[in-house]
Amino acid sequence: MKISYREFISFLLLIFLLNSAGVFSPSLTIRDSDFASEVEVSSNIINRLVMLGAFLVSVFFIFKTERKYYIKIVASAWPLWLLLFYAFLSCIWSDVTLTSFTRLTQQVFLISFLLFVITYLSLDDIYGVLKKFSIIIILIGIICLPFSFAWQDIGFRSIHGHKNTAGYIFALAGLFYLCEIYIRGYKNKSNYIFLLLIFFLLVISKSKTSLALMIFSYLFVLTLKLNPQINAKTIISFIGGVACVVFLSLLLTDSSTLTDLGLDFTGRAIIWDFVLFEMKDYQLLGFGYRAFWGVGEQGFSVLYGGDFDFFITKLNQSHNSYLDIWVMLGYIGLVTFIIFIIHSIIVINKFNYLFVSMFLFFTIHSFMETDYFRSNNLIWVLYILIYLSGIKEKVSLNDK
Repeated sequence: MKISYREFISFLLLIFLLNSAGVFSPSLTIRDSDFASEVEVSSNIINRLVMLGAFLVSVFFIFKTERKYYIKIVASAWPLWLLLFYAFLSCIWSDVTLTSFTRLTQQVFLISFLLFVITYLSLDDIYGVLKKFSIIIILIGIICLPFSFAWQDIGFRSIHGHKNTAGYIFALAGLFYLCEIYIRGYKNKSNYIFLLLIFFLLVISKSKTSLALMIFSYLFVLTLKLNPQINAKTIISFIGGVACVVFLSLLLTDSSTLTDLGLDFTGRAIIWDFVLFEMKDYQLLGFGYRAFWGVGEQGFSVLYGGDFDFFITKLNQSHNSYLDIWVMLGYIGLVTFIIFIIHSIIVINKFNYLFVSMFLFFTIHSFMETDYFRSNNLIWVLYILIYLSGIKEKVSLNDK
């Protein structure tokens, strides 16, 4: 049986998404009566192999692509290249230049692969891949139910490192099925069954934020469909702006005050206090691309995090995307990133309800977790996929 280019590329995209969701580097815990020991596959090696392989395939296929069309798409994504260029510059003042450069190279691999994907695949092809991805994630979750490693005291986590990670992955799968059934109109039994399973997995994961975001994002696009005159981009921009104002207000409030008010966001407030304190001499340029968290015993978070709270020494993020962009790239990089975000809102097609719902989900979720511009984080991968798909659509319309 002959396999077409589209089928092959769809399969590669599915593998890439599953890797981003941690399917090939599961977090497993063997629990005994007196101890729990982590047994994990080395995600670094697997991630690098998948991303390098995807990049090499994309380079090979570039030579088979219509050059003029490809260049138009690349040129239209100029804010993304500007962000990438500045991030490479930040490697110069990073204390761990080689680490920053290596981590940033993965972004080049990721973006190159997704550029290649959207050049060859239609939106229907991408929807098909997202459906297969969602089904696999659901089935893995169901299969893991009887195993002790899949459970934390705070909720069900399947093969993922934390119940919150499992929560947002389940929620994205849920968004797909909500849009598939109630927006696109595919009301068959199997879709309803998978949707019910997703709700079940979300409930037992106890990821209240992800569940609420999934429902809110779906209701938003349902309202859009029923009222096409609504300007979706303005509303998303407004929601993002309000979230920024709220977050800045929280940053300017002492963490002890937030704790007294019950607004410490499960320890995030003290993390933000620590970051603000350490950034005093690095505000303009930042520490360099991913040179602050997770860089070993000499990293700032390990050396000084204990002065605020010991658990900070074990973290690898600020639990806020925009704060971490500032940590990495300073005010200059943050402005560059905001330009990219604004351009993302401009290029997205408001009638692509699935992508709009995911975009809204990402916008809000990014204020509580570090999702953007970070390795092959699933949300970041999907964000770039949506962004480049929107650019391709605009380029195609202009060429007609």
